[in-house]
Amino acid sequence: MEIYERNINASVRRDDEMHIITKASLLDLNHNMRVEIRVRIADRMIVDANGQIVKSPFAICSQTVKFVKNMIGLKIERGITQKLSHLFGRAEGCTHLYELAVETVRLSSNMMLGFSAGDKEWIERKLPDEEFIARAKEFLANSCLPFKTD
Repeated sequence: MEIYERNINASVRRDDEMHIITKASLLDLNHNMRVEIRVRIADRMIVDANGQIVKSPFAICSQTVKFVKNMIGLKIERGITQKLSHLFGRAEGCTHLYELAVETVRLSSNMMLGFSAGDKEWIERKLPDEEFIARAKEFLANSCLPFKTD
């Protein structure tokens, strides 16, 4: 019998020709929180970041939302998740906001990879697996089995 469930959702949209906005939210019996970033596509720079804690198990948790602003000025590139772990305050911060921040960065990166591969191909996936993997490998090297490098 299941006794607990947590849902994490993420979405991305174009804000304009130069930016995307990526949102991630976490909802469970004890939490309702969100992180949103605005990314400049050309250089993969996070130009704005906001967080919200609607519900948390303790009143003190709301103090941690300030760490979301630390994402501003980061470039979405290799090593960003480690940077985020430091910027989210660790013992002074919130592991769930960190998780949401990582999710926004991953989805943003994935979407921008899609732009470089061609929006339509990224969505419809008509290329054979081998060709698609070869195109994306540069960006996704060692991220999972299809993109493993020897």
